[in-house]
Amino acid sequence: MWVFFITWVMHCVANRRFNETIYYYMAGSSLFAYLSHYFFIIVIAVMIIRPYKITFIPALVIEYFLTNAVVLVTFIIFDFLWKLVFPGKSKEK
Repeated sequence: MWVFFITWVMHCVANRRFNETIYYYMAGSSLFAYLSHYFFIIVIAVMIIRPYKITFIPALVIEYFLTNAVVLVTFIIFDFLWKLVFPGKSKEK
């Protein structure tokens, strides 16, 4: 019953675009995150977690938020560069 309820609530609420810009970047960065998140996890672990000998729970929180932030920022940079090289077609009415 719980899965049924959550499925329909997410269908009604989460499938709407409340803000076009946020929707574009969050949906677009999901594939980029899927492909690149492990690289950023390793980089953060080697450059921040290990040298400062951070324990597990704080390291987990740092990894989670910092990896998501780095993925989103790099996606925004790549998207900006892509739009510079290949500008989109103008919308005509």
